[in-house]
Amino acid sequence: MKTALDFYERGKQKEVNADEYDRSRDYSRNRFICPECGEAVYLTGNKDSNHFAHFRQSDVSAECDRRVDSSPTDSVYERIGLPIYMRQNASGDFSLYMGFKALPRILMEQAIKESISIKIDGKNTYRINEERFSCESTSLIPLDYIPLSGSKYRIRYEPANRSYAMSQHWSDYADGFSFEGAIFTVSEQGGKKIRHGDSITTDLDYYWVRRQPQLPSYMPGIIMEKCGRLILKDNILNVFRGSFSSDISDTEFSYLASYLRTNLKIHLLEKQPEFVPIWPPVIKTEEGYIVNNNEQNIYGYVVSGNDIPKVYAYHGISKIPDEIDMNGHLTCVRMWGQDVFINIDRKYVSNGTLLLKRQRTIIANKPEVYIWNDDVYIPVEESSTYKNCTKVLLKSSHRTEFILVRKNRQIEKSSDIGEYSFDNLQDGDLIYVLQHRNLKGIITVSIEKSTGNVTISDEQLYWLFKKYKGKKKVKLPYKLRIQIYEVKNQIVLAREFLNDILKSNSISTVMIKVLEEMLNEQK
Repeated sequence: MKTALDFYERGKQKEVNADEYDRSRDYSRNRFICPECGEAVYLTGNKDSNHFAHFRQSDVSAECDRRVDSSPTDSVYERIGLPIYMRQNASGDFSLYMGFKALPRILMEQAIKESISIKIDGKNTYRINEERFSCESTSLIPLDYIPLSGSKYRIRYEPANRSYAMSQHWSDYADGFSFEGAIFTVSEQGGKKIRHGDSITTDLDYYWVRRQPQLPSYMPGIIMEKCGRLILKDNILNVFRGSFSSDISDTEFSYLASYLRTNLKIHLLEKQPEFVPIWPPVIKTEEGYIVNNNEQNIYGYVVSGNDIPKVYAYHGISKIPDEIDMNGHLTCVRMWGQDVFINIDRKYVSNGTLLLKRQRTIIANKPEVYIWNDDVYIPVEESSTYKNCTKVLLKSSHRTEFILVRKNRQIEKSSDIGEYSFDNLQDGDLIYVLQHRNLKGIITVSIEKSTGNVTISDEQLYWLFKKYKGKKKVKLPYKLRIQIYEVKNQIVLAREFLNDILKSNSISTVMIKVLEEMLNEQK
């Protein structure tokens, strides 16, 4: 195969092509990893071409029945496998579940009509219906066992000749546990299992589930304590919570990373590759980010330990991802009516970011949020308009998140109880009000255009000042100084720049011409 993961520095990885390397050099055994099974591979080839190959299979080698360079015959969700979750009960102990993502409505109706069922490891059978599964959210099926010897959970759909579409959304397997157990994320509900071959990061809390009553005391960098038990039908496992420290030497880090890779089939990084949505507002859940059905573009920040990360997006159940362009570490993901799975630095799927298209819920019940208008507080409704005022005052008796999106694309955010105000508002600014991860309402700022002589575009002036900020400056002409004094109090966005000009009595030569033309147009 041509593709492998290169662990080229401490806590870093990147996806590479074999032809980028020189076979005459010696590389450490654990430097290159298969993106699918997580096993070590080595660089080989012939005089015309390089490729990566697996070492001889041993009794403990992982299965690798999906070669990464072959033409894929399955969907993105088949490759990921079904997720495994833990849930904590009132006693502090945990239970195990298999997750089945929301089905498209048309597929649910087809499954019900054709009496399709799923069978897990030939043991438990579940008929697909709307009482047990959902078209809106992930459904959890309880598990009371773990497959032996590190095997996977196997799923069959019956009747087989009617179930192809189901396997495109739900896969035919889920990861099992290694001999040393499994690592789970930490969430409010419990946690989600880190899939074999995926990565974790230092200094972030995880659950470690294992049969052994203690953690390996000889291993550096493990800062965890026992916090509960995972209760199964015929077994009880220990649950530890904590992190893997970055405050260790390079040698200790290499030792810890090798241990986790060999015994738990996961890779330790110092910065987890991630896509973090910035705009528009989304709701973060354990499964992914919920995006409003109406949104077409999601802007986000790319987190990566690599200087030049790559971003891949799988649309719907697509087999092959699109590579997305970036501007610095910012990028835009297009949503075409389907869920999108985003992977950073790895084309072949791992624990990426899932964007879920759902109908956004606006809650109308209390707790209320109030806005100061016409000398009185009035409730914020689903869609409110705030007229002819450059300052808004909001009040809530419960924790509320306010997100101001200005027309100049600046975003301001506050989360608080009590009163909060936004200043220097412009016509068309939007304030999103969120409570309990739901959208409470949207406030639109509406300011009537001035009927006076000033016709300067405040937004245009602001961006021109930013654009020419570093240009050579000269003494401010006296006539222009007088004109700036006359209009500066009517300017909001660019007022700070105008004050700086007056204070320093200097201005860039480019902005002299721009200001003179704009001020003369109003006469």
